[in-house]
Amino acid sequence: MSLSFSKRFHSAGPARSRTIATATATATVSVLGLGALAAPVMAQGAYDLDAVTFSAYRVPTDLQRSGAAVSLMTRDEIDTLGESQVADLLRRLPGVSVTQSGGPGGTASVRIRGAEPRYSAVYVDGVRVDDPSSPQVQFNFGQLGTADIERIEVLRGSQSALYGGSAVGGVINITTRRPERDGFSQSMSAEAGSYRTLATSYTLAFRDERLEAALTLAHRRTEGFSAWEGPVPGTPGLEPDGLRASSLSASMRYQASEAFALGLSAGLQRSVSEYDAGWPTDPNSDYESHRRDRRLRVFAEFDTGTVRHEIFATGYDVLRNEFNAGAPDGTFEGRRLGLGYLGSYELNPGLTLMWGADSTREIATVQGVGPNETRIDGAFVQGLWAPAPGLDLSGTLRMDRNSGFGSFWSGRLTASWQASDAVTLRGALARGFRAPAINEQLGNPAWGIAPNPSLRPETSRSLELGADYAAGPVLLGATIFALDVDNAITYCTAVADPWGTPVCPGPVPGGFSHHYQNLAGASRRHGLELSGQFDLSPDHRLGAAYTYTDARQPDGSRIGGVPQHDLTLTLDSQWSERLRGALSMQTAAGRVGLPSYTVFNASFRYALTPQADLTLRIDNILDRQYQQVAGYATAGRSFYLGVAARF
Repeated sequence: MSLSFSKRFHSAGPARSRTIATATATATVSVLGLGALAAPVMAQGAYDLDAVTFSAYRVPTDLQRSGAAVSLMTRDEIDTLGESQVADLLRRLPGVSVTQSGGPGGTASVRIRGAEPRYSAVYVDGVRVDDPSSPQVQFNFGQLGTADIERIEVLRGSQSALYGGSAVGGVINITTRRPERDGFSQSMSAEAGSYRTLATSYTLAFRDERLEAALTLAHRRTEGFSAWEGPVPGTPGLEPDGLRASSLSASMRYQASEAFALGLSAGLQRSVSEYDAGWPTDPNSDYESHRRDRRLRVFAEFDTGTVRHEIFATGYDVLRNEFNAGAPDGTFEGRRLGLGYLGSYELNPGLTLMWGADSTREIATVQGVGPNETRIDGAFVQGLWAPAPGLDLSGTLRMDRNSGFGSFWSGRLTASWQASDAVTLRGALARGFRAPAINEQLGNPAWGIAPNPSLRPETSRSLELGADYAAGPVLLGATIFALDVDNAITYCTAVADPWGTPVCPGPVPGGFSHHYQNLAGASRRHGLELSGQFDLSPDHRLGAAYTYTDARQPDGSRIGGVPQHDLTLTLDSQWSERLRGALSMQTAAGRVGLPSYTVFNASFRYALTPQADLTLRIDNILDRQYQQVAGYATAGRSFYLGVAARF
């Protein structure tokens, strides 16, 4: 498990004092709308941010009192682990598996509890960043670096009742860098290493009693290695596939008065990534993707007596221009515009009522077809109730109306009970849905994918039961889960192809080779998540996360891309006053059509001065040759040396 996940056990003492925000929290914590994490915190003492979830209920809540399964990772842990890609951080968390087609820039697919990427809603600073123009609307983590990331929250299980459609498997909330102290502060880093990799970043921040602002610039480039290597790992003589990416992220929050605050967050990234398509006739092909991502969120918070309000507007735009050997090979653009409102009222110290509404427009242009548009309007109500000391219950009900598919109801119930000072029991039951995406309905005639306007929405049921144990140096957690999806939309082929694409259950329109179709029956994902933290000594801590997932199609066949067994071990050590290091092992086994693998990584951080650190990262220490996606390469043993400074 991630070292961060274990911190949930330190979140509260036996009294389990209520941490759900009331009106007095306005000056300290901003709850970003529509899937937000915390906005800048003006008075850090008001909440222990390592012990609070902002995703589980969309108000700040003590982790120990959340019935839902949540994993956290903070900037300190990101620095300790030394990973350069968010995807590599996520794979350390329980219930999360990651597969990447090649190196940095290659498509990285994140699955929560075995659910495909289209079932995860991804937010950065409160802006949903799943690509509306991509197949099945999913986010590619392959180009998202860690240089400007402050905090990551992963909420597992169906969350449609709070976040609308597509949050069937879970929600990933990412917050960019925030000020670390009052006044002006700066930080910068530079790293160079294998595959002619160079990464730099710079953050400028400011914080006082009213204003908090941060700006981060980052650049990363690498020549990489060949994404495609065929069925034999380590195939020599292939051309490398590199990445160049530059990003800017900014945030601001101004507390105009005790009752009113406003702010914004924004981001821009431009990248050029090379990749291999893996076509049988030209597997080591010369493809490039030129991508531009833009996001913006503005919000205002205000109190009217005992009721707290927030209004917000969001915008996201992604443009992808594809090239094959220098020739244009397609243009894709997706836009998402949203408006929303959140309200909360504490009826008494044990009962809080929350409600909200939002409206979203998704617009996609695929290969010159479009623009095509979908509008989704939704509203929800949520009650948080503590009927007795140590017992917390919640109920959430939501209605969404999709312009193409009508209305859908979703709901969620959670419970958390502190059975003793050491043991917490929790559970969640939820119903979710996902409407067909624009791309699934349009297909892509230029690539032989037939349109299908007859697709039906997917519906889901999610159940989890868990227990946490904390006693002295031992922290343990266990969760059993089940996620069933009816009428799953699958990408399929008219006849068997070399990539193992499933053959369509129904006929494919004449003149086309592929199609999106509903699968009759339920796709099932059941499993177990185990986590633990053990203080071996005052200077050495062992963290562990294990996930067993049994993911099957309605016909009983295994779902590809999901390991049955996923284990991560991390040893975090303070070797001396100046030297800190982390050694980790990651094992994936029971994958369809692929052998198991085990990889060891290490990172070290040496304090040159109180303000400057020397960093060393070693990936794949044993130089293991393996594949996460059939036919696609992974990095061999690689070294990265860097420096980080704060002033």
